[in-house]
Amino acid sequence: MQIDHIILAINELDLGVAQFEELTGIKATYGGEHPNSNTHNAIVPMNDRVYIEILAPKKELDTIPEFFKNINILKPIGFAISTDEIELLEKTILDSEFQTKGIEDWSREKPNGDKLEWKLLRINNPALSINPFFISWSDKTTHPSIQKNTMCYLTEFEVTTQYKDHIENILSKNNSKIQLMKIRNGDTPQLKFTLETPKGKVIFK
Repeated sequence: MQIDHIILAINELDLGVAQFEELTGIKATYGGEHPNSNTHNAIVPMNDRVYIEILAPKKELDTIPEFFKNINILKPIGFAISTDEIELLEKTILDSEFQTKGIEDWSREKPNGDKLEWKLLRINNPALSINPFFISWSDKTTHPSIQKNTMCYLTEFEVTTQYKDHIENILSKNNSKIQLMKIRNGDTPQLKFTLETPKGKVIFK
């Protein structure tokens, strides 16, 4: 297993794309809408099959969902860990006395018409405000990080959570140590990561 992508939330996608470009010198590419959700995204490919997802409410919504309303500066809210054995992973999560929403089928269509498909597994109890969730991509899908010229690199990744032991136990049962990821104990959840970009080092937290 490895870090698959990191989510930066904002209440308006064009604003988020502009902020990211101002900070890094990189313009995110529109990724498409999530039919399972009220969100759409923009993508920044990185090294080692990792990417940034800028996530925001769809434009046509009557009102901005409560979660996004006050997020007017890019904010890390979660990250995905990829796995090739999502069914086994779900079993180890349940064995750790966590609860999940079950394995869900998700997809989105890129602006060029290509369809991305994946399976998603989320912990819903305890409710982790800085979540790791888990993703298994379809064999028919080209990973969103695949790009010839990558200009952005993930160099540091740190999670602060009161569930450090639980998360490490889940990873251990799946014989996995996530490259770059440091987990720290703390009562105030936080996700912090560092990118190397054309404008130098940029920290999000």
